Amino acid sequence: MEPSKKKVNIFIVSDATGITAERVINAVLVQFKQIQPIFKKFSYVNTKTQIKDILSKAEELDAIVIYSIVSKELRSWIRPQMRKKGLYRIDLLGPLLVRMERLWNMIPTFRPGLLKGLTEDSLRLAESIDFTLKHDDGQGLETLGEADVIILGISRTSKTPTSFYLSCNHGMKVANIPIIKDIPLPKNIFALKKRKIGFTISPKKAAIIRQKRFLFTGESDYADIEYIREELLYSHKIFRKIKDLQVIDVTNSSIEEVAEKII
Repeated sequence: MEPSKKKVNIFIVSDATGITAERVINAVLVQFKQIQPIFKKFSYVNTKTQIKDILSKAEELDAIVIYSIVSKELRSWIRPQMRKKGLYRIDLLGPLLVRMERLWNMIPTFRPGLLKGLTEDSLRLAESIDFTLKHDDGQGLETLGEADVIILGISRTSKTPTSFYLSCNHGMKVANIPIIKDIPLPKNIFALKKRKIGFTISPKKAAIIRQKRFLFTGESDYADIEYIREELLYSHKIFRKIKDLQVIDVTNSSIEEVAEKII
């Protein structure tokens, strides 16, 4: 019987995407077969407030904090903060920047995000598409908090194609959640402080779209316009309960136009 692995929470904090840092850490940890890392990545971190929130979460989970931050000021500030909390920390960039500065007697620019090669952009795009695929049609609710935007709406309001358009063209992590009449939404939808968009549509347009799909569904009332009206009323009732949710009418808009409104 294979021995159980030790679970270790690892926070990766970066002032850019964090993809490079994540790959470096993965390359190291794969050598330790007894460890089961539980990763949490925090991208585009550039304020003390953001870091304070991250360190509080790390303290709760006794996580190792690995940070890839270019800003000299933030790196100087973060070290004593972690010491106070007794957190184990690894600074990926700081020691290398200091050594290179001494070697060449030059001062670095200390500007984050300068490394923007094709590889990193491609990885970010792949990560976004993978996330959207895993969070299509109400899937992946346990990691919903990692989404850039959450789209809600009844069936056939173009939630899925819009989600993938945003991922493929704008690198966004999108989750879409179906609203089904008289079935409550997962509770975390209401609590998450994420951008939420509600899709609505005219009953007539929804009926036309559904009639084309009718042969592929087992629901006799799926394309019934009165039933669709009830669904839409229910969805708007849900929308009113979600704080800061924005509603977009997709009736006469293309996927590109809807995505542009979201952007």
